[in-house]
Amino acid sequence: MNKMFVSRKVGYPKREVDVLERASLQVQSIYDRAATMAKQYYLSIDLSYPTAFQQVPPTYFQKWIYTIKGWKFLGSEYTPESTENLSTMTDVKTSLNLSEFHPSSDPSSSTSEDTITPLISLCLQALIWSQYEEIRLLHPFLGEDSFYSEEELDIIAAYFVPTYFSERPLRTCGKAYRKRNLSIPIYQENLRTSSVVYSAESGMVEERLTTGVYISDRQFKGLGPYIKNRSGTRIFMQAAVE
Repeated sequence: MNKMFVSRKVGYPKREVDVLERASLQVQSIYDRAATMAKQYYLSIDLSYPTAFQQVPPTYFQKWIYTIKGWKFLGSEYTPESTENLSTMTDVKTSLNLSEFHPSSDPSSSTSEDTITPLISLCLQALIWSQYEEIRLLHPFLGEDSFYSEEELDIIAAYFVPTYFSERPLRTCGKAYRKRNLSIPIYQENLRTSSVVYSAESGMVEERLTTGVYISDRQFKGLGPYIKNRSGTRIFMQAAVE
C-alpha cells in the first residue's frame, strides 16, 4: 500500500484489515481511558454526552495512515448517532458505502457540542504520548503502579504517532513534523504514508490517503478511506477487501 491508482474504491488486503480491526479497538480502549482521566483531572471541559444521548453509543471515527512501520493512529472524532443510523452500519468485510454513515459530510467539520473536535482529540493524543514517555522513563521506579499496563504501553508504541505541545522534542530528534494550526499549537511527527492517484478535472492528482475507521459500541464497524483536496475538503471513497 504505497501508491494506488483509484476511481472511487480503495482496496485493502484482508490481512491488513484484520490488523487494523484489532489495533483500532485496542487504541480506542486506551483513548477512552485517557479521556476519562483528562475529564476528571485535567480538563475543565465536559466530554460527556447530554442526557438525551447517554443511552446511545457514540460512533467513533478514527484516522489511520499506513507507513513503512505499519498502521499508525493520528487521532479520533466522534458524534452521537441515532439508533437508526447505528443499525444501518455495514461491516467492511462485505462492502462499505460511506453514504450510509455520513452522506455528503465531513466528520471534522461539525461544530456541535456533542463532537470531539480535532483540538480535543490531539490534546488527548499529546497527553497519551507524554504519559507513555514518562512511564517508560520512570518504569523501574513505578513498577506495577503506572497508569498503563505493559501491554498498553506496547500498543501506544506500536500505533500512536508521537504528538507534542511543542516542536522541541521532534526537532531535537531531527524528525520531520507537522504543526496543526489550532487554537493550541499541536505538533505531530510527519510520517511518510500511502498515497492515491485519482482523476480530477485538472488531471491526475496524487494525495495522501487516510483510512477512517468507524467504531460503535466498542465494535469495529467498517473503513472510510478518504483524501483531502487542496481546499481541505474530505473526499470519501469506498473500501474493498481483497
